[in-house]
Amino acid sequence: MPSAFMFAKQLRSIALAWLACSLIFGILLALLFIQHRDAEQLHIKNIAEKVHFELNSQLKEIDAFLNQAQSLDVNCPPETIFKLRQQVFKNPAMSEIGIVNQKGQLTCNSYGQLNPPIQKTAPIKADGLRYHGPIISEYMEVSAFVLARTRRDGYEVNVLLPSDWLRHTLDLEQYSALDFIALVDSETGVPIILQGGYSLPLNMPLFPIRSSLYAQGQFDDGEDKFLYAKPIASLPKLAIVASSNSASIFAVASDSLTVLGLLYVFVWAALSFLHHYYELRQLSLKSQLKQAIAKQQLFNVYQPLIDARTQQIVGVEVLIRWQHPTEGELGPAYFIPEAERSGAIIEISIAQVNTAVEELQPLLAQNPDFKVSFNVNGQLLTCNDYLSSLYRAHRQINALTVELTERDVLSQNQVKQTLEQLVHQGIEVAVDDFGTGYSGLQYLQSFPIDLLKIDQSFVASIGLDNLQSPVLNAVIEMANKLDKKLIAEGVETPHQAAYLLSKGVTVHQGWCYYKALRIGALTRIAQSGEQLCTMNVSAA
Repeated sequence: MPSAFMFAKQLRSIALAWLACSLIFGILLALLFIQHRDAEQLHIKNIAEKVHFELNSQLKEIDAFLNQAQSLDVNCPPETIFKLRQQVFKNPAMSEIGIVNQKGQLTCNSYGQLNPPIQKTAPIKADGLRYHGPIISEYMEVSAFVLARTRRDGYEVNVLLPSDWLRHTLDLEQYSALDFIALVDSETGVPIILQGGYSLPLNMPLFPIRSSLYAQGQFDDGEDKFLYAKPIASLPKLAIVASSNSASIFAVASDSLTVLGLLYVFVWAALSFLHHYYELRQLSLKSQLKQAIAKQQLFNVYQPLIDARTQQIVGVEVLIRWQHPTEGELGPAYFIPEAERSGAIIEISIAQVNTAVEELQPLLAQNPDFKVSFNVNGQLLTCNDYLSSLYRAHRQINALTVELTERDVLSQNQVKQTLEQLVHQGIEVAVDDFGTGYSGLQYLQSFPIDLLKIDQSFVASIGLDNLQSPVLNAVIEMANKLDKKLIAEGVETPHQAAYLLSKGVTVHQGWCYYKALRIGALTRIAQSGEQLCTMNVSAA
């Protein structure tokens, strides 16, 4: 690289670092005066939004159930009792569900049919979700909060939320720097559940609350405070209100300016060096990757999926490698991050799909149900060109699967819609490294997921006495209950394979069977039935 070009790059790095430092430290000096106030306001809002989200999510699910309860048989046959119990089991916020007839008699609840019925208040003849309480549950003998809807036939279906659950959601000890947090009546401001000392701003009427709002100034307890309030979307008659003392504006001491000046010079020098180093490295890697795509140095390898019962290859996971001219064969961790940053990942991934279709054609012709799996991320799932390549590939590959991590499943709202389109087209959706991210029953039920891949860390725990050992069995049990297919990753020993097989996990992937293979080796092994692993699962 010419010395003049290098010198220009260094000057550019120094200039950019100076601009960055000047901007950052200038903003920093200004922000120091308002940091505490803004941080406090944001902190209070985030707490209120978090509590709002948790409550709204639960209330939304309950309201959906109450809407569906129009079809429940109010004569309380065993099927109805089972549905009520099932709903209580699925939703941790519910303690009891009851059915009240037109005369105000509680005829049955999730504990069973009541004989004789218990007299309650006659259902209100009004549409919409409503609340009252707290009351004392006859069965649990604890305080509870009631949500109810009146059906078209005049019957009421109601749900009891334990007051303790609401108090725990609003537990003040979970949050720092709060004076109080409360669930209040949006019309009157009367607290339903309160944690802390309730106070309201002077000379500023808050109620009724129709939308989220802020209030700052002197409160009726004589303190200067900041308040944030927001009605609950699924039940606007209730609102979350949180408040805290306002922090004083931070004043920068004179000796701090000297420290900031020295820090400024140090950061300027460090940024100059780091930016110059980063530019050279990225320029080199980006240039090399561009050449690798042009010279077709990227190639596919295939990690076989094994049916442990027959020891036969039933599919593959398509992986990518770079045959670097000087470094040799490189794994994706070396170049995929840069490909994602530069956008080259789209071109690479489309080429990977097209190459896989071409190379796997003999195996697909021999076995039309041969599973082919591609790793994708949120960036690829929002690219129409890549999705088109998947749809074209699906014409040749009947059992086509896309794998993405739990983080990518939940990262974007658009991802869910795209996954639903893929499933509609007959493409299977799998979650890779299952159990290491956002694992939860709710997202498994919300997203169109067909298959779970058990992370190799759980497989490695087989036979070991550690914290991850019981998680494996729980994952398998949950998948079976949700009717999700399973593949075990990272199977490296006969003992692991035998254990997984005994638990009903029949499809394995790992070095106990095969490493990732080039197409020639894969074709030869799949067609000849040769096995690289001489293990005997049944004997193990």
